[in-house]
Order: sequence, then structure tokens, then C-alpha cells
Amino acid sequence: MLKKLSILFCALLLNGCSVFMAAREQGTSVEDITQCKTRVCLLNKGAVTVSQKTNKQDVLTEELMQVQMPTGSSARAVMHGALDVATLGLWEVAGTPMEGVLNKQDKYAIKVRYEADGETIKSVQLVR
Repeated sequence: MLKKLSILFCALLLNGCSVFMAAREQGTSVEDITQCKTRVCLLNKGAVTVSQKTNKQDVLTEELMQVQMPTGSSARAVMHGALDVATLGLWEVAGTPMEGVLNKQDKYAIKVRYEADGETIKSVQLVR
């Protein structure tokens, strides 16, 4: 009886980590970034400046930025939860490392051109 209780206790301790990792949403899609009209919007969505170009009046004209790709999925979280229940928590041994790899922070780069005010976006181009 003590052995069964200790196994159940261990299973409950392991339960849930991969579920939370799969559900955690981070990053911004290219579509969301291209909806921005100002530089402040890009920065609020998590874009990080890599390099800048200014004109002779020291007004920002062009910028290269990095943005984290979106991660997280409610469908994956549900799948992890169901597998946790079905395997009494043993799924965590495989599921947590898998989510660690899936949720790595991949980034993409964008080139942003600004209007004469240095703040309003003229164009956003995905850099390959």
C-alpha cells in the first residue's frame, strides 16, 4: 500500500509541467507586426532594435529589428493534460523535454522604413 501511495504522490508531483509550458503564449506573429502604424507599436509587441539608420537631421529613417516567433498552443496543452492523466503522470518524463525544445525562442527579422517624422511606419519587410 505504501508503495502505491508513493508512486501516486510522485505522479502528482510530475503532473502539469509540460501542460503549462505548452499553454504559455509568447512572441508575435508577422501579421500582428505588419498591423503596426508606429515605432512604439512595434516596441510594445516585443520588437528589439538591431540597427538603425538616420538622415542628416538625425531623424530615424530605417531600422532592422528582431521579433520572437509565437509559441504556445492550447491544443498541445490539452493533449499533454490528457496524456498525463492516461499515464498517471509518466508522460511528463517525455512531454516536458519536448516542450522545452518546442518553446525555444526562435526569432525573425524585419526591416522597417519610416516617414519623415521618424516614427510613422512607411513599410515593414520580412528579412529572410
